[in-house]
Amino acid sequence: MKELFEVLNRGVSISIQDMGREKYRHLGIPVSGAMDQLAFQIGNLLLGNKFNAASIEIAFGGIVLKALNQISIVITGGNLKPSLNGKAAEMYKVIDLEKDDILDFNGAVNGVYSYISVPGGIKSEFHFESQSTYTPASLGLVITKGTLIYGSSTTFKLMKRGLQHEFIPKYPKHNSIKFIRSSHFDKIPYHIKFQILSKPLTIGTFNKMGMYLSTIKTNVEPFNSNILSEGTTFGTIQVLPTGQPIILLADSQTTGGYATLGTVIVSDLWKLVQMQKGNTIQLLPIKLDEAKILNKKHHLFLKCLQIECRNKEV
Repeated sequence: MKELFEVLNRGVSISIQDMGREKYRHLGIPVSGAMDQLAFQIGNLLLGNKFNAASIEIAFGGIVLKALNQISIVITGGNLKPSLNGKAAEMYKVIDLEKDDILDFNGAVNGVYSYISVPGGIKSEFHFESQSTYTPASLGLVITKGTLIYGSSTTFKLMKRGLQHEFIPKYPKHNSIKFIRSSHFDKIPYHIKFQILSKPLTIGTFNKMGMYLSTIKTNVEPFNSNILSEGTTFGTIQVLPTGQPIILLADSQTTGGYATLGTVIVSDLWKLVQMQKGNTIQLLPIKLDEAKILNKKHHLFLKCLQIECRNKEV
């Protein structure tokens, strides 16, 4: 391993993330992992890494990193105004950092989460077969001011490639988010579903565990949304007794006791998590067959990118 970065300022949020701990949900351990898995995987693939190579995840901004060695990186995700030695840094493209260069993120122009990917991935301790940081349980590397972040000591031959502009994800202030109905959908009162699905919902408070959504109508008639606890996942849409919807995210609990509208499809999760507070979304129920087609297109794009971006070690 070699030293890559020293954290001079940790900002709002900085962590190490891969694709998470899928195998341990039955033990009550959250999956965690990258919030925007599309941006996370694009960054890895542009460097010739495997899909799951650990990267640095940044939220909102305020982060300042000092390069401790020469390193090539790719910055993806939301535009958090990254700069290199005071000048705007390019995104979705392999860029080179020299020792003592300063990389900082000055605040969100669009989106919430940004990723720094490095050749071979970030190197840190594994907990339950994942490097993902889950701070409440002290899983993964918990980053503070002064933390040193390590990477591979292997030398990689890299092409100065970038993602074509038309393929770079866009992060608008309004988005349509598709979901598959749950078994509770038909049991939820019509007026509750109407207020949630008929008009755009405003993004409220959120973190890596969940996102609160608000409707135009605030004085909703309460209903009994309590159920026997059942499994939940990244994208589960719960309805609280107040009628307010909440969408569970990467660090969410593994079971829940509220009725659910459904689950956001995999290929729309990246759109959801990059919405800023005050932005709006429209929830759209779709059939399972349509979801399969959309998810297949999503994975096919990543597979084609992987084929185009294979690197060789030297």
